Amino acid sequence: MSHTNSVTSAVGFDTFSRELTNEDGRDPATLLAAFIDQVADDPDAPAVVDGEHVLTYAEVAERAEELAAVLVRHRAGPETTVAVCLPRSTELVVAVQAVVASGAAFVLLDPDAPADLRNRTLALAAPVLLLAGAATPSTGDLDTAEPVAVGAVQGISVLAVGGSGALPVEESRSLPGPGADNPAYLVVDPTASTAVVVGHRAAQANSVWRYRLCGIGAGDSVLWHAPLGSQAAIGELLLALQSGAALVLPVGSTLAQSVAETRVTTAAFDAVQLAELTDLPDAEELLDSLRVVLARGATLPARTAAALRSVSGATLWQVYGKPETAGEVVAHEVTGADLEVVPLGCAADDVELLVLDEHLEPVADGAVGELYVSGVQLARGYLGRQATAATFLANPIGPVDDRMFATGDLVRRRPPGEGWTAELEYVGRVDERADRYAVVPTRGGLPGELLLDEFEAQAAATPFDPAVVHAAGAASIITYGDLDRRTNQLARHLTALGIGPECPVLVDIPCSLELVVGVYAVLKAGGAVVPVEGGVLPPVVGPALLVTVAGREHTAVYDIPRVVLDEVALSDYSDEPITPGERRTPVLPQHPAFVLYPRGAGQGVTVSHAAAVHRITAMQSRHGLTGRDVYLHQATEWHGYVLPLRVGATVVLTEPPDPGRLTDLVVTYGITAADFTPQRLTEFTEHLTGVPDRVPTLRSAVVLGAPLRAAQIRDFAAVSGAHLHHDYGRAEATVTLSYPDEPRTDLGEPPRVRVREWNRRVYVLDAQLRPTSPGVAGELYLSGAQLARGYRDDPTVTADRFVANPFGIPGERMFRTGERARWEIDGTTAALVRLGTTNPTRKALP
Repeated sequence: MSHTNSVTSAVGFDTFSRELTNEDGRDPATLLAAFIDQVADDPDAPAVVDGEHVLTYAEVAERAEELAAVLVRHRAGPETTVAVCLPRSTELVVAVQAVVASGAAFVLLDPDAPADLRNRTLALAAPVLLLAGAATPSTGDLDTAEPVAVGAVQGISVLAVGGSGALPVEESRSLPGPGADNPAYLVVDPTASTAVVVGHRAAQANSVWRYRLCGIGAGDSVLWHAPLGSQAAIGELLLALQSGAALVLPVGSTLAQSVAETRVTTAAFDAVQLAELTDLPDAEELLDSLRVVLARGATLPARTAAALRSVSGATLWQVYGKPETAGEVVAHEVTGADLEVVPLGCAADDVELLVLDEHLEPVADGAVGELYVSGVQLARGYLGRQATAATFLANPIGPVDDRMFATGDLVRRRPPGEGWTAELEYVGRVDERADRYAVVPTRGGLPGELLLDEFEAQAAATPFDPAVVHAAGAASIITYGDLDRRTNQLARHLTALGIGPECPVLVDIPCSLELVVGVYAVLKAGGAVVPVEGGVLPPVVGPALLVTVAGREHTAVYDIPRVVLDEVALSDYSDEPITPGERRTPVLPQHPAFVLYPRGAGQGVTVSHAAAVHRITAMQSRHGLTGRDVYLHQATEWHGYVLPLRVGATVVLTEPPDPGRLTDLVVTYGITAADFTPQRLTEFTEHLTGVPDRVPTLRSAVVLGAPLRAAQIRDFAAVSGAHLHHDYGRAEATVTLSYPDEPRTDLGEPPRVRVREWNRRVYVLDAQLRPTSPGVAGELYLSGAQLARGYRDDPTVTADRFVANPFGIPGERMFRTGERARWEIDGTTAALVRLGTTNPTRKALP
């Protein structure tokens, strides 16, 4: 990315993280690993200071490890959340570190906050456990040295902490610990009804950048005074414990008294607090110990910065960030040169700052645009997912699968000049923030962590818009809101029957609204959808359940429960959004979303949630569907309705019609995009021949299956101006190709097709797995995050077809298609020509 589009720090976090030791096998990119490194470097250094009470790093580590073992016994672990409701104290620090050591994520609750606020925080965070003090309203007056389960609050088990019990060392050593991609903590905003999930990789990257930026380390002390539960409080805690500094609790009744009596070297204040401190008559004496001051927020008045310089020699940094970016991601060292305006500054390590207009296009230097943040420090998203897809967007000018966060802040980029670098200046907030939900469809593809992110965001944004129309006889319609509510109820029923991650669920429902309801309900429950074609159940091993409708006859019978949608009573189930705690276990990106059995195949192909998201994201980049589109789905492929429903389009379902009825459907519903097999496209083309402009609304035609001949492409172009795309592949892997408008040849081979990423996701290799030159045939391989996990019941075939990618990162795979192909240079780009199977015994792609 060019410097005109972003402001990026030159030092990469990945370079630094590789320097961390990993002798005991722990993931180095976690808060736990960094804290353990500090313990090993200087175990006797002060970690937490509360007046005269001091805990060293070794003491915090020992007590946290003992408590973590107890937490693990009470269901804490990776991908779970533990709420901590303790007053600001050394015990709170130990409890937080114990949650981290258990592998769980922590969320802080202020015990002095109103009960209603605490209850709303618990509801949004959905923890598996609440860690409270020995004497709180929920635990009563308890005097115990060891954590004790004392009941439940809102259905959440409460564990009372009365002291530091001595647990067996061997038990406390068997802790699962977190991975870099597991959640580290949650920041809950009850007013906005959001719970931001921040992963370890992002949290640790932020901490490393901040203490390196400020030069903080052993011998320093950080004042811990921000409101409990806020990102600021977590940032202060991590700044100290990740760097080897001491975390110092406030004393007295004022900030000035705390700074003066504790003699801290580092403190963070907002602009108002800083102005009040510098206005004190004895400010120079009170602030004498400070070496580093962080000014939090979007704006710092230049006069306030000048006032600090007049009473303190501390280095002043203006820092900006949000919970969604794991804290501060922009910084500017404030000096005497900042006479009128203090800029926001430059980006953190491995963070990009994008200034974009309403069309997500970069604005010129000096022009005002919305600030978007991309990079390693982005949070995972929001718990509950509705808001994730609306604010964590696909980066339109970044690498494939890169995300960015829409901050809602307006900024301008100050061009570099004599004495200063290119930095951002704050302008204000985006007007009417709620309007974001109305432009969601136009932002062209919003990939979240799971398949359901985008659909649920659409349901929340456009509940009354038509989602699916079944065009059979008297058409039936279901809106986004109704589809979301019905699938929530059915998903809860499936969960009650034991469905969850890794559970294959047969879905045998003919083309109808019920088909979409059934598929989305299985996905919401965490199960894997096994589509059934023509009522013939595939030979899946160990299916958990069959979802069907009345009157379906089956040629094979499994001894498994059946859910008949026409007969099951769902009114007793809530139709509200499903919370993660309702599922049997968390749904992870690597869990299966679909197990596909292509017609006649005896092996099921497992497609994970992550692979499914990558596939439809790649397709969307070609098709560019929006909320204004109407998509005619007349095939069986799952992405024919998942893709349109992720961007707010309307799906029209129909059994494959004759060409005349197909034309009528396109005209009646204003179809803008449709999928075809090559044979159906030919029949449709022949029906339209001689009658120009019969289907003027059709702008995109997606061909599924075998490649088209040059004559088919030319004939279709003669009757329609729609762009012709080819969703190339099968269950194992998919890539979207584009046909030229005017093929150059009528030779006995398919025409050349354009590939978005030549020899990066699509390879043509010789027998030694070396890339062939343009014009030279080889075997076709596909790679990338859209690959299936493999064959569900056949590891031998999986190993044969999914092989190591010699051109990718360690552990990356590629799929052997069994088909010959060659590259050809077409102008300035590469084009692919498919040439058939490599040998008669290897089954090629369709």
